[in-house]
Amino acid sequence: MRLIVSVFSMVIGTAWPLEENSVDNLYDEHFPPLHPNCTQSLTDLLLLRQEVLLKELKEAEQVSAGALREMLHILTVKTSFMSTEVSCPGNFRKCGDTCLYLAKDTDVTWDAARFFCQDLGGDLAVFRDVSAFAEALKYVKSLVAVKATTIWVGGSDHIAEGEWRWVSGEDMPRGTPFWGDYNYVREPAAGTAANCAALHGPDGFLIHDGNCDSKYKPLCQIKLVNN
Repeated sequence: MRLIVSVFSMVIGTAWPLEENSVDNLYDEHFPPLHPNCTQSLTDLLLLRQEVLLKELKEAEQVSAGALREMLHILTVKTSFMSTEVSCPGNFRKCGDTCLYLAKDTDVTWDAARFFCQDLGGDLAVFRDVSAFAEALKYVKSLVAVKATTIWVGGSDHIAEGEWRWVSGEDMPRGTPFWGDYNYVREPAAGTAANCAALHGPDGFLIHDGNCDSKYKPLCQIKLVNN
């Protein structure tokens, strides 16, 4: 019996140091000791990251500065353009983006009206949109006291009956609000007897077709002149 106890004690004594060594080995395997340069490496990484961020901020600042300079340039050019004065020659008056002159003391045929305006450096007036037409009517109504007055403008269907074109070669707009009506019939309505366009005073100076040999007042148009 004493022999068995002695042997058991020897086995236990040998196994205990082995178990302690195994635990230490497992800890070292999964949790190795901190390398002496680990702290330095972490510091270098943080400094590198900070350097990259500073570089990115500097590049962003340069881009922003460039964008601001470009915006300033655009505003300067725009302001310069807006400050450029535009004027109309002679008796012409600025109406929107064009110059108009109503020769209220002149009564001529449509062809003669064109020659009259061309001698002034322009042509009979054309209206490419509602805004231009409204500006022209405002100008005409400010000058004409007699509402029975009729005024030549630059439209006709000389080339083909019913195909109304401006003297500039563009198609004339049809219907409201450009053309008026006569006896409840929408203009143009006179057929081959009337091939030239005129602002008809009795109808609020809306466009009517008229006999080209009639004598009306010319409404001339010329481009704006930059000073």
